[in-house]
Amino acid sequence: MAESSERNDDVNARESVISKKMLEAGYECCSTPDSLRELLANIDQIIEERDVAVAIGCMARTYTNMSGIGNGSPAGSNWNVENFVTVMVELAPALDWQKVIECLDYAHFFVYDAKGLDIIVRAWKHSPKGKDIFPANKFFGKWRNLKGQLSALYQMANASTDTLSLVACSERKVIEVDDFSTSGSHVRAQATQLYNEQLNSLDLFECVLDLSETVVVDDVKVFVEMMVNKSPELVFLGFIQAKNVKTVYQKDILGRLLLVYLNGNANSPLVLKKLWQVNPDFFVKSILEMYSSNATSLSRILDITHELKLLARMLDIQPFFFSIDLASLASRREFLNLEKWLQEKITEHKDVFFRVCLEFLSQKVAAEASRQDANATPSSVPLAPDVIAIFLKVLSDSTTSPENSELLKEVQAVCLQTYPKLMNLRATSDNGSVAGEISFKPDVEEEANSYYEQIYSGSMSIEQMVERLKQFSQSKVAREQDIFACMIHNLFDEYHFFPKYPDKELSITSVLFGQLVQNHLVSYVPLGIALRCVLDALRNPVGSKMFSFGLQALAQFQSRLPEWPQYCVHLLQIPQLQQANPDLARFINSSLQTAQLQQSEDIPGQPSFPQQPKIEATLPTNHPAFTAISVPDLLTADEDTIYEPPAEKIQDKILFIINNIARNNLEEKTAELIKLLDKTAYQWFSNYLVVKRVSQEPNYHELYLLVMDTVNSRLLYQHVLRETYANIQILLNSEKTITSSTERSLLKNLGSWLGGLTLARNKPIRHKSIAFKDLLLEGYDSNRLIVVIPFVCKVLEHCGKSAVFKPPNPWLMAILKLLVELYQFAELKLNLRFEIEVLCKGLSIELEDIEATSILKSGRRKPQPNKNVLLEAFGRASAEAPMDTTGKSPDPAAMLQASVLETGAVTSGEELVSLPNLAPYIVFNPQIILYSTQPAAKRWVLQAITQSIREIIEPVVERSVAIAAVSTRELVTKDFAVESDENKMCNAAHLMAQNLAGSLAMVTCKEPLRLSMATNLRAIFMSNGLTDAMAEQAVLITVSDNLDLVCAVIEKVAMEKVTIEIDDLLMNAYASRKKHREQTPGQAYFDMDIFAMSRYPASLPEPLRAKPSGLQPAQLRVYEDFARISRTAPHAGVQALESERTPQMSRPEAAFSYGYNNTAQQPMAGNAGYENAPAQATAHQILERFTQYLAELEKLANHTNVSNFAALSPMHDIRMIIRQVPMLALSSFDKVEAARAFAQKVVSLLYKAETQLAREMYVVLLERLCEVSPNVGTLVTYWLTHVDDERKYNVPVTVALIKAGLINLAEQDQELGLLIDSGRASAIDFTAMLLHACIFDEHIATPQDFFISLEALGRLRGKVPESVLVLMDDIRGNVQHQSNDMQNEEAGLREQLQYLFAEWVRLYQHPSTTEKAQTAFLTQLSQQNVLKAEDMSSLFFRVCIETSIDRVIKYKQIPGQTPGAAYQVIDAFSKLVVGLVKLPADGNNNTSSNNIAKVSQFSKVLSVIVLILAQHHEQNRRQFNQRPFLRLFTCLLSDLHSSEQQLQSVYLPILTALSNTFHTLQPSYFPGFTFAWLQLISHRLFMPKLLLTENQKGWSAFQRLLICLFQFLVPFLRDVELRDTTRMLYRGTLRILLVLLHDFPEFLCDYHFSFCDVIPSSCIQLRNLILSAFPRNMRLPDPFTPNLKVDLLPEINQAPRILSDYVNPLLAGNFKQEIDEFLESHSPKGFTADLPEHLELDPSQNEMYNGAPSKYNVPKMNALVFYVGVTGITRGIPVNQGAPMEIYKYLLEKLDPEGRYVFLSAIANQLRYPNSHTHYFSCVLLYLFAESDKEFVKEQITRVLLERLIVNRPHPWGLLITFIELIKNPRYNFWNHAFTRCATDIERLFESVSRSINQI
Repeated sequence: MAESSERNDDVNARESVISKKMLEAGYECCSTPDSLRELLANIDQIIEERDVAVAIGCMARTYTNMSGIGNGSPAGSNWNVENFVTVMVELAPALDWQKVIECLDYAHFFVYDAKGLDIIVRAWKHSPKGKDIFPANKFFGKWRNLKGQLSALYQMANASTDTLSLVACSERKVIEVDDFSTSGSHVRAQATQLYNEQLNSLDLFECVLDLSETVVVDDVKVFVEMMVNKSPELVFLGFIQAKNVKTVYQKDILGRLLLVYLNGNANSPLVLKKLWQVNPDFFVKSILEMYSSNATSLSRILDITHELKLLARMLDIQPFFFSIDLASLASRREFLNLEKWLQEKITEHKDVFFRVCLEFLSQKVAAEASRQDANATPSSVPLAPDVIAIFLKVLSDSTTSPENSELLKEVQAVCLQTYPKLMNLRATSDNGSVAGEISFKPDVEEEANSYYEQIYSGSMSIEQMVERLKQFSQSKVAREQDIFACMIHNLFDEYHFFPKYPDKELSITSVLFGQLVQNHLVSYVPLGIALRCVLDALRNPVGSKMFSFGLQALAQFQSRLPEWPQYCVHLLQIPQLQQANPDLARFINSSLQTAQLQQSEDIPGQPSFPQQPKIEATLPTNHPAFTAISVPDLLTADEDTIYEPPAEKIQDKILFIINNIARNNLEEKTAELIKLLDKTAYQWFSNYLVVKRVSQEPNYHELYLLVMDTVNSRLLYQHVLRETYANIQILLNSEKTITSSTERSLLKNLGSWLGGLTLARNKPIRHKSIAFKDLLLEGYDSNRLIVVIPFVCKVLEHCGKSAVFKPPNPWLMAILKLLVELYQFAELKLNLRFEIEVLCKGLSIELEDIEATSILKSGRRKPQPNKNVLLEAFGRASAEAPMDTTGKSPDPAAMLQASVLETGAVTSGEELVSLPNLAPYIVFNPQIILYSTQPAAKRWVLQAITQSIREIIEPVVERSVAIAAVSTRELVTKDFAVESDENKMCNAAHLMAQNLAGSLAMVTCKEPLRLSMATNLRAIFMSNGLTDAMAEQAVLITVSDNLDLVCAVIEKVAMEKVTIEIDDLLMNAYASRKKHREQTPGQAYFDMDIFAMSRYPASLPEPLRAKPSGLQPAQLRVYEDFARISRTAPHAGVQALESERTPQMSRPEAAFSYGYNNTAQQPMAGNAGYENAPAQATAHQILERFTQYLAELEKLANHTNVSNFAALSPMHDIRMIIRQVPMLALSSFDKVEAARAFAQKVVSLLYKAETQLAREMYVVLLERLCEVSPNVGTLVTYWLTHVDDERKYNVPVTVALIKAGLINLAEQDQELGLLIDSGRASAIDFTAMLLHACIFDEHIATPQDFFISLEALGRLRGKVPESVLVLMDDIRGNVQHQSNDMQNEEAGLREQLQYLFAEWVRLYQHPSTTEKAQTAFLTQLSQQNVLKAEDMSSLFFRVCIETSIDRVIKYKQIPGQTPGAAYQVIDAFSKLVVGLVKLPADGNNNTSSNNIAKVSQFSKVLSVIVLILAQHHEQNRRQFNQRPFLRLFTCLLSDLHSSEQQLQSVYLPILTALSNTFHTLQPSYFPGFTFAWLQLISHRLFMPKLLLTENQKGWSAFQRLLICLFQFLVPFLRDVELRDTTRMLYRGTLRILLVLLHDFPEFLCDYHFSFCDVIPSSCIQLRNLILSAFPRNMRLPDPFTPNLKVDLLPEINQAPRILSDYVNPLLAGNFKQEIDEFLESHSPKGFTADLPEHLELDPSQNEMYNGAPSKYNVPKMNALVFYVGVTGITRGIPVNQGAPMEIYKYLLEKLDPEGRYVFLSAIANQLRYPNSHTHYFSCVLLYLFAESDKEFVKEQITRVLLERLIVNRPHPWGLLITFIELIKNPRYNFWNHAFTRCATDIERLFESVSRSINQI
């Protein structure tokens, strides 16, 4: 390192001597050799290679100017490098010029452009070595100056071959011409051209890749991008041939270019051939990745392999799936004999390849079937039918395993269903009909059906039909072959409907069916189908139609049975066949024996029938997640219309129209579209519109709907709708949609489009197309709610635009109810809940008003998916399925698979744990009649209990075992560290682990098990028809009786598993002790692993300390005591279970004794979770005890002479029993269920009670039961309020319930209103009496509480009941009485005001309140004296605000209530204030005075709020709660916004009043309100509205608020480390400025001066944000544009608008007057000398600026600089002369560093967007830099500019322009100043900027 440092110092010293002399002398020193000799004559040193290299590098860097930038020099000024080399050769003839090039690796070497490189090359050519090629390879090595090396390589790569040749200097080339000797002439010509490129150097690429791992990686990326643009082929091949792929960037380049060449390019053959030569593995991997990402690329892959003659090699690679697909396509293009290739591969790879072929066919056929259904584009290359025929033929002829044989049958069946023409595989046609088509033409179908009509009508015999079929099957005419295949297909297709055939027709069909087999008219796959159809028919009962069919068909081909011995075996296994036709059975048996004797070979094409058909569990499944959506057919489809894409020209025109269509040219463009769009193109256009437009452009949905309306085609509408459904179905079922937000956005867009296409136009979405509720439930079952909920919400949003489907449409409400249930119970993520909330808001319906369904709570089961992928793909697995709605017959192949399913066994997954048989131990209470009347109920209980155990056992056991094992291991290894007996250690570990695991399992599982058992039992009972009451009783008692048993099962499993687990954990410890005992018997044992741990307690007390002899008996007893811990007495079933199952313990005598040793009669000891708990009684005992309590209560109530419950003594028996009942419920295992049952009984008795005491007694008991669980309270309230039962029309009972709070007045009022409207007389009379009792007799409510009921009573017509009339009269009298009291009682004024506000709050919160009712209340309020008297109104508002704020502060959250409940009173007050402002004037036509009054009243409210806030702030200080006041102001803003149209005339004055209030509440005065204040001034309903006022009337108000914010921030920003609160406040300020910069940049432009005055100097980014603002109508020129002429810009002469008052700071002491005099007449002479004194602060004031002591008055300095500059601009004074510049120069020279920094910052603050001020002050700053002769002044100017540039963006435009000019213009000689290279980071920054300017 020392040597390197000395060398660098030496080089720098030589540069300072030789190069400095040349730079000082200039270009003229090299003009002649003599002048250069004269210059170098005085250098007393030997010239070495390094000296020459440094000089050449210096000339290359400064060839056009002395600053080293390389731009903007006059023509002709340059170094004469030839003269320099001539002199160097004379002075140092021994120079090694190769070494000279090497020595260019010095610190400051850099080649900026091609001319710099040209100087180096010219120097070489003029040297003695000039005849040799330029040694460019010297730049490939390892350099110290990496940037210099890279700059030279960059220029060399761009240099012409005449200048130098990288190829000639490189040892290794990227390509050689000989590599392509066998290629075509075109490829050879390309290779020849590329060979001579500069980039054909592998050495260059390896050098670049080495540099990419250094600090110049960013520059390397720029270099590589240039090379890619120049010659991507060489870059790709160079990177591939490099040593290895090192960097991520290299991989990205390779991947990008590989994609280009694989997809096709002019140079693809050359590149791919070379790639195969150098890296065949990478080539194959790339091909496979291309195929896996897009299977449709197979065609391109085949082109590549065929062109490169690699097809044979590619067909040998794995995976087989790819090679099979490639071979299929190659066969289609006649590149390959597929049949031969398949046979060879099956012979070579056997069953493995056979199985892949079957999977390949399955996937291809399933994809084709789904594509046909959805009418979508293929996702892979489809197979032609003739290719499928080859596959089926080869596979059928090959021998394979039974598993593959079964799968082959399934594949064959599905292939035939998808490609009916495969029915006739043997025939070949002349015109390739089979290969070209899939389905049959209509005329073929018609003729085939006509033959069946003839045979059934008797006009054609069966023999004639068979002969005709033989002719067709052997015909060479394609149409006749099609007729044959169609007839066979139709016959098989009708198999499902044979049972419905009449006897005659079925008999004919059976004969025909058998004759087909007998006459060899079906073979291969069709033959297998026919035989299985007969076999399946014979399995039906004797005498059935299908059995007769099978028997008759079998008789037709019985002579062929010896050919199929396996088929005979299956037939003989059918018992009814032997009974019905013994002769036929004997013939079959003899045929089987004959076949076995002859051991004849299987006929080719014979189907195989294994003895035990089964379904393979390993088949892949592809079950769609959503089946509730299907794609509808076209209703008006024209069968004669053949849909096809239009010609390419027509497509281009249509796409052009869609691209350019808009609302203003809609009619014109649509007319063009209608002319171009033919019916045949509807399918193509629909796909394009939905896939390419609608799904990606939601903003244009309305426009596309207008296009549809204008085209007005019903057929096109159906096509678009069908395409929409198809794509929705694809996205819903795609796995990618779950993980990709992009896919979900597409789905949401399609949902919105579907809603606009249907619901918004009052057109329904049919249930068979999308069943929305089923769709949501399927999403819930499959955990795909993230996909389906946003989609459904987007569709339903359009119901708000519909006249039919808007709420309360029943269809819509049913879906919304399910959504609300998902919202409440499905634990949705926040974004999904938000989607539902937005939907409800869009439909103008409250989420709380929608009653949720109970589908999820009712215990519905998830559907089990089908296991067979092939059958799922076609959905026709049922053999008895009826014809679907489209009239198509089910598939016979699927029917056959169903028969296999019926006989096969589907294996289930292996169970994780083994459970005992619980049936003998389950307790069935004899008092439950269900178990004696329905024996199957016991099986239901076993099923439910087993299911409950399986649901919970795995997580409970795993958790318990893990915790117990780890705890035991840690303690045992510590305590037994000196114990040598592993048996003791093992026994102790077992004791502890089993006890811990069992206890943990018991505690963890008991409550979940109870709930799970109750849920499962209830569900299974209800599903089997039990009534609710009967099921509840059975569930409660059964769960209680068997919970101990079930817990014991889980506990025992945990104990068994933890024994194995702890032995595994301690295995090494056991082995270590055993080894020690065997090798060193008698010696003490020490576990060094434990003693080596620093945490081992070395100084324990004597009783706990480990002894060398091992554990003492007292210590070991700690572990033995685990066996003596007693638990709850186990159930008898538990004990029996223990005796049945013996656990696998290390000691047999300890088996299961640890938890249950003789404790049957012992009370529970101190076990965790059961301390001092009484033994729980059974559910039946609890119910009996409760019944006794009720009987005692009723007896006591009848014999107690007390009028009401309150009169009872505290220790009265009634009170004591009531206290016992909740405790009884709590003692139950299921306290909720017990309390619910108790409450139901109490409610029944309550309505039968006749005395007041009894009623109150039962009501109190209900209250106590509701306290047991909130669920019980909710249920009881629902019973009492919403259940329609006339027994509830009991006024005293209802009053008692209202008093107790068990009936909610608002809900009761709503129910009563509905009952009155129904016209039920008893309900009307009950309501009137109840209201009278509540309002007048008991005084527990007001008329406002029964608002709905009173309105409903008021609407009654005809004969009104007497009770109603009495009620109305009393209410009127009461209102009058209250009014008189309010006028007469002045003493209770405050209470009256509170009453008024309370009445308003009740009205506001009432569920059915209306705007009209609220306005009526406010009108009545405004007419009273409350608001007319000044003092009275202020007091009223104060009472309201205090009430609202106190409610929030004192509010305690109740479980189940919404968090916003505390703020409801504040919301009501806000509504009151805004409502009063909205009220119209009382007959006063003076609008102006009315507006003034409104604003005055609103301002009064704000003043009262400020007073109360100040009071709270002062009293509470640090505990001040700002939330209620924030809510109050936010509500005011929101309510004002909603009424903006009505308050248009006073809206701005109101906003101004709010602004003044916020100014009063600024953080400097109320720091506790800071964050709320910041949120309020930036509120979306305040800041934008204030800034969008007409003529910017609100700008000054908001500017004042921002100034307050900055002033408050200043003291906190002085700390280097900000506190969390300060950092949060600063971020909030930054965000406000970003919003202003984006939306209101003009505001920042006009007030920038004021903001810069108060922003601290340390907040550079904050200040840059403000100075970067520019008007929105201006487009900024790019400051990096070469040769940008700033003074020619049109905006540069326009003065910006300044709204800040920049003159005011200069008015003190006549300072402004003195400035004006000096600017006018340069007098007085001493003015400039006094300037520093004017700008300094008075020390006695000890003022602070920006949070730190400052010597200068910064606002005054800013004002002076700006005022002087603006005056100079206005008067047209040139920058470099006049009084302004004189002031600036004086200040720059005479101020100290601090003052000079403030002065320069004031100038830099005006460098903004293009305007006259920016231009002027930019010129001022540059002029001061150029004219100053002091280095520190120039450095300080650079510092002011640089510190504003090195922070994050944005950067002001003027700042960039000024800095670029400073470093670019040679006049400023910027690069020769020492401070530019004082630090590495600064030097790097300058170089980076320099490269950006010069595009290097």
